Amino acid sequence: MIKKIYDHFEEIIGSSLFVAMLLILIAQTSARQGFGTPLMWSEELSKLLFIYVGYLGIVACIKDDSHVSIDVLINKLPAKAQKWVYTFNQLLILSALVTVFMISIPIVQNQAHLNIVTLQISYMYMYLALPILTLLMIYRLIERLIKEWRKEKTRGVE
Repeated sequence: MIKKIYDHFEEIIGSSLFVAMLLILIAQTSARQGFGTPLMWSEELSKLLFIYVGYLGIVACIKDDSHVSIDVLINKLPAKAQKWVYTFNQLLILSALVTVFMISIPIVQNQAHLNIVTLQISYMYMYLALPILTLLMIYRLIERLIKEWRKEKTRGVE
């Protein structure tokens, strides 16, 4: 049970946030169209949830290695060269994620004093998605690379 939650953490949290966002938008539309009085906070909260849902989707794709890639030329290379190119690409992605994480910290700090007026919370919570979920992307990428390395190593033993 715990392992299943761990393995599908991104999908569980992302789906829950998506459903919450959908319900908020339905309430917003109903209030505006049905009662003529929009919910002032709903748009900002939906935007906040959308950001987290989007980043969680990216984490899930990194975890499963299901993100979009153009591999027409790579597939024409020999198997050993394909492995090297794949590893290089993964290390390039990892270095980009580490860079984004480091850049995101001052961005969050700069937003701490600003408030989302309708929600009465700091913009920091919106911008926290970047470092927190980039860190999760880094973790899931390293985890997947280690799993692939172990699988390759056991395949070589046989």
